[in-house]
Amino acid sequence: MKVEIVTYRNGETTVVEYDYQRRSDDEKPMVLDVLLQAQVSGMPDLAFRYGCRARNCGVCTVDINGRPRLACRARIREGDTISAMATLPVLSDLVVRRDSIARQMRGRLPAQVSGNDLNVEASAEYHTLTACVECYACLHGCPMHAQNLEPQGAGTAGTLEAGEGYRWGNPFSLLKLQMRRLDPLVTEPEKEAVVAQAVELGLEVCIDCPGCKCGIGIDLKNKVVKALLDAAEQNSAQSPPD
Repeated sequence: MKVEIVTYRNGETTVVEYDYQRRSDDEKPMVLDVLLQAQVSGMPDLAFRYGCRARNCGVCTVDINGRPRLACRARIREGDTISAMATLPVLSDLVVRRDSIARQMRGRLPAQVSGNDLNVEASAEYHTLTACVECYACLHGCPMHAQNLEPQGAGTAGTLEAGEGYRWGNPFSLLKLQMRRLDPLVTEPEKEAVVAQAVELGLEVCIDCPGCKCGIGIDLKNKVVKALLDAAEQNSAQSPPD
C-alpha cells in the first residue's frame, strides 16, 4: 500500500512515497502503524509523536489529506498523504509545537475556586467536557485561531518565541473556560470573569462561524461555544450603561 509522508527539514518540505507492507491480507492499518514501520524500514530519522496508542493523549495528531486525525485511531488508505498539522508551527517532520496553546490559558482563569468541598458533584455536562484529549484537531478551520497565523497579529504561528501563548483563542481554550464556568465551586463573579476572558480571546468571531469539530466527538458548538456566547450576551444585558 503506497502512501505519501511529508517531511520537514531545515525549512523545506519533501513528499516521500512510502510502500507500507501489510502484516496480513486482511490488516486494516492505522496511520501510526505506517509511521512506526517507516521509521524502522527506510526512514530511521522520521520524527513524529505518539503516546498512549488508545485515543487518550492526543499527541499523535497529524493531518491526513489535509484534515487532522489521531494517528493511533485513523485508518490509512492507498494514496493517503500524511503531514504535520497545518494549524500549528512544524518543528520537524510531523512534530508540531503545541505549548503555545496551553500557555495561552496562563493567568486567564481565576487562580483558585472558592472552596474544596469534595461532597459537591459536578454536572454531567462538566464531565462530558473532561473527555478532551488535547489533540487540537478543533483548530482546523477555526477563524478565531486563524488570526494567530496572520502576520499582522501578535505573532505568526511560526515566529512565537518559546514560552509565549497565542493572542487569540480557539475551541480548546473556550472549552477550558467553559469547564471552569461549570465547576460547582466557582462563584458567580468568577464565572463572569471567565466569560470576560472568552470575550477577550475573540469570542465574537464565533457568532458567524458554522461550528467547530472535535477530534473525539465533543459537541463544541452547543456545549461550549453557544453556552459562552449566551453567557456573554446575558452579562452584557445585565451590565449598567456607561
